[in-house]
Amino acid sequence: MLRIRHDDARDIDVQGKGGNVPPQYVSFDDPHLLAGTVLQGQYPLGVIDWGAGPWRINVPEGGFGTFNLALVASRATTAEFRFCWPRIFVGVDVYNGGASDATITIHSPEIREISFTIKPGQLQRLRTGWRDVSSSVIFELENGEDLRFDNLAYLPE
Repeated sequence: MLRIRHDDARDIDVQGKGGNVPPQYVSFDDPHLLAGTVLQGQYPLGVIDWGAGPWRINVPEGGFGTFNLALVASRATTAEFRFCWPRIFVGVDVYNGGASDATITIHSPEIREISFTIKPGQLQRLRTGWRDVSSSVIFELENGEDLRFDNLAYLPE
């Protein structure tokens, strides 16, 4: 049992088994930025620093009915973002609008890499299985020119 004392002298008892903390998500709808906006700096404020702009806001299309992310340079083979403070990167939803399989390898300076293959026309929820915090998340891409990303999931430290 956990007892919390508030300033107004009320006690709150929390009972029961502890559970897993649910992930938090970064979608690209709230707060909404215009389609085509190149992400630079923090978005949302205090969560992710997108760096010098390898990512842009993309219109709803393919497997996503909401705004999502695309790469500014569609043929880029690597892209990254940094957390404003270390967090556990849980995963991301990815849609492959291309005509061939795409491979995504996700890694961090602190954590091992994990690879996924996304079939053409497939929307897939990628989960890292990571349990340790990371400062940045790096995506290595093969045939990634038509990939779209949404719902970046993370856990606080």
